[in-house]
Amino acid sequence: MIDVLVIGGGNAALCAALMAREAGASVLLLEAAPCEWRGGNSQHTRNLRCMHDAPQDVLVDAYPEEEYWQDLLKVTGGLTDERLARLAIRASSTCRDWMRSHGVHFQPPLSGALHVA
Repeated sequence: MIDVLVIGGGNAALCAALMAREAGASVLLLEAAPCEWRGGNSQHTRNLRCMHDAPQDVLVDAYPEEEYWQDLLKVTGGLTDERLARLAIRASSTCRDWMRSHGVHFQPPLSGALHVA
């Protein structure tokens, strides 16, 4: 018997599996990709979107809460729950450290690459 079944091995799925395991659940993760292709689209990105008030290692400039909130409003057409969205935005500031504690490695942006902040 398992408590949590996670289907797919992308960034969100891996984080869900780790969180469930940390909470004491038994977890089964199913991923169809061969080992060298695992990680979903995460292997093709150079960063993730998280709030930060100043440059931090691989994150350039700043991405404060209000800017993140305005970006979220744009992509959702304003159809979002502000209380829950701001909770997620604020919590995103700790996600890189949490992911690193589980072995995730982040790459710095390439010279001439699209801005990743």
